[in-house]
Amino acid sequence: MFKSCSRVALAALISTQLFAEASQEDVEKRLANLESWMQESKQQKGSLELKTEKTVLSVGGRVELLVRGAAPTSKNIAGSILKADSEENMHLNFDATNSRVWVKTKTPSNYGMIRTLIETDFAGSVTGTQANTNSSGLRLRHAYVQVGNWTVGQTNSAFNSVVTLDIIELPINDMLVRQPLIRYTIEDKLLSYDISFEQPETTLRDQNGTMIAPGDDILPDLVLRARYYPTWGEAGIAFLGRYINQEEIGKDSAFGWGANISAKLNVGSDDIRIGGQYGVGLGRYIAYNSYAAGSMDAAGNIKLQATYGGDIGYRHWWTRELRSTISFAFSGTQNNAEVQKLDTNTKEAYTSTANLLWSPVLNSLVGLEYTKTKLKAQSGLKSDLDALLLCLRYDF
Repeated sequence: MFKSCSRVALAALISTQLFAEASQEDVEKRLANLESWMQESKQQKGSLELKTEKTVLSVGGRVELLVRGAAPTSKNIAGSILKADSEENMHLNFDATNSRVWVKTKTPSNYGMIRTLIETDFAGSVTGTQANTNSSGLRLRHAYVQVGNWTVGQTNSAFNSVVTLDIIELPINDMLVRQPLIRYTIEDKLLSYDISFEQPETTLRDQNGTMIAPGDDILPDLVLRARYYPTWGEAGIAFLGRYINQEEIGKDSAFGWGANISAKLNVGSDDIRIGGQYGVGLGRYIAYNSYAAGSMDAAGNIKLQATYGGDIGYRHWWTRELRSTISFAFSGTQNNAEVQKLDTNTKEAYTSTANLLWSPVLNSLVGLEYTKTKLKAQSGLKSDLDALLLCLRYDF
């Protein structure tokens, strides 16, 4: 009753002198946009809203403290653990730089809802030390506008996993890439499709095993993605095409590719999550840039290398507020023989994780997690990492 009355009122509003010359089709389109705008406004929780005649501006964010004890001191990133292995055996760190602030807007238009998002965190360049202010720089995370089916700006890559593990620490095959892009999306009830042109950035290892970024990219990375939302869970698959180019020494180029599949299977209130990745020239798209897309010899010739990864996790809900995940993840690469087998070049890595996550109130998280990682360098050197994390988080 109320919904039908609201629609009549909206129709009357749209039919006023302001829209007197609009066709019936335009009136229906504007009516649908306004209803969508009102519905989204009702669903927005945990944020401050400011409204004009048409636009809703929302402000929110996150306050997070991460307490991390690890041996060695490195984060759980395949490319950095070996480099930290010679440091002290144990290090305790308190970190609040993952706290963030965001501003969103929603405005109905003849082309569909116009949405914008700007989000920052505090993990930028450090301007203070742990001995005094613990200051850190503001860092841009997201800055984009969505109009109809189009997304333009900086946000998560379409090649990122659709389904991720419910854990605090990054998995060793982490697929997070955030970069400028132009993306077109087709949405349906059960399926959605994306085609995305994204920022290129080539990373190669020179003959000394050093990671370099030539900066000679001339074509965007292309991502094609499909997402599926059945009653049993969700799934996604993405394909990546890259044109790898370098003009540092002579000139050479190669075509790289990758595939990423992930899925969630509901088991009552619990779920099983699984993912797998493989590619030749995949490079920075997996394991937080731990593996290069390939190598470059003394003459500048590019040779791409295969990279792979996978993960599986089981999430169990003990109560409505308490849940746990146990998971296993791995990643690795086939480093080319032309690259010197340095101890700092990771060949493969494996991680096991177990946690207990508690949400005592809406938008909060108190989490305790243990991570065990084992690595092997291209030289055969082995290393491991043990980390215990306490996460205290509140989204507002």
